[in-house]
Amino acid sequence: MANMQGLVERLERAVSRLESLSAESHRPPGNCGEVNGVIAGVAPSVEAFDKLMDSMVAEFLKNSRILAGDVEAHEYQEDRNDLVISETELKQVAYIFKCEKSTLQIKGKVNSIIIDNCKKLGLVFDNVVGIVEVINSQDIQIQVMGRVPTISINKTEGCHIYLSEDALDCEIVSAKSSEMNILIPQDGDYREFPIPEQFKTAWDGSKLITEPAEIMA
Repeated sequence: MANMQGLVERLERAVSRLESLSAESHRPPGNCGEVNGVIAGVAPSVEAFDKLMDSMVAEFLKNSRILAGDVEAHEYQEDRNDLVISETELKQVAYIFKCEKSTLQIKGKVNSIIIDNCKKLGLVFDNVVGIVEVINSQDIQIQVMGRVPTISINKTEGCHIYLSEDALDCEIVSAKSSEMNILIPQDGDYREFPIPEQFKTAWDGSKLITEPAEIMA
């Protein structure tokens, strides 16, 4: 974490330097001439900055590698049911983007998992110490084998979450989503409980009270 913080501070200093160079490069050129649209006196500094940014960004991406591979390894997967990540670390985050008709298993313990713009995705994981987020997705199935403190569902149509015995204290936070179900283990099987999608709010004389609305037949 200390190394990452130092890298971020270096990036901030570099950006500040770029801003000052940009302001200087837009002065009227006068007699100093320009190189590729940049004042000649500033061009060497801009070139040096570019080289610095290239090396720093490369280092940042290296330090930000996710799990067993880069982020790209978990993007745009389709019709894959053999995706497994077995080498994990506590500090790592799994970002799953635009995967369809696939299943991913994450073994061990990770910091958090993000599912973004996926369709018909199955996720099985052991333990998450932070949060599992589902965003802008459709028809997602999640099976928790160990523990997870929080699962967030946002702008998603269809999300079924199978909790383990150890994850029954998990908090589910949802917004702008539909067809959400939590499956609780009971007697060797699972019992399904829908997450409310409609709510009613009333004034009790001192504050607003909101509770799930019963669907009237």
